[in-house]
Amino acid sequence: MKKRHLAGTAGLLLLALWTTACSTSSNNATESRYSNSSSKKVKDAASGSNDKGFVGNRYTTNNGSISIDKITNVKVNDQYRNLKNFTMVILEGTFTNKSSKPVSPKEWALYNLEVNQVLSNSERELVPGSDEADNGTKWEELLRNGDSKVLPGKTIKFAIEYDLDYKTAKVTEDYSIQARNTEDNSPLGSPYKLKAGMDNFTYHDTSYEDASSN
Repeated sequence: MKKRHLAGTAGLLLLALWTTACSTSSNNATESRYSNSSSKKVKDAASGSNDKGFVGNRYTTNNGSISIDKITNVKVNDQYRNLKNFTMVILEGTFTNKSSKPVSPKEWALYNLEVNQVLSNSERELVPGSDEADNGTKWEELLRNGDSKVLPGKTIKFAIEYDLDYKTAKVTEDYSIQARNTEDNSPLGSPYKLKAGMDNFTYHDTSYEDASSN
């Protein structure tokens, strides 16, 4: 019985160590943008810098070119998931893949651009939020394009959605988009500055309709 107990204890210890190692590995993989082969492929397709930064509303490197067409603050009425209205920011643009590998506009933008709200005394960097492509917004096709892998030499219009936390984030009219060096993240040239338009969207839950039709 004692030997069986010791063996069982050892087994549990090994299981705990294995689980911890897997968890640590998973966390490290999440934190590192270049920790797996798919991320490396994205980096290879998105990397490249232009010391001039933006020229007008366009930023171009040897691997791609992106034009910022417009940015919109969208007030969302979503009573099903959030009793308080919140605002999402929709960035629209045009992307050309000049690399030899497929890459999405969102991936390329994440590696090359920093999108900031301009506040009264500071700037706040935004990151892409929950994808609203399936919720019937008028940006549905553009949001899907933002996640689509663009073939080498092809150009596509796209949109990327950013969420603002209604508890902490202020809705601002001014935005600043900074080109970044993909090797050391240093800023390149002057940022492209633009003012946001305004729009509204009411989330329509169709799940009950889908259920009733079955």
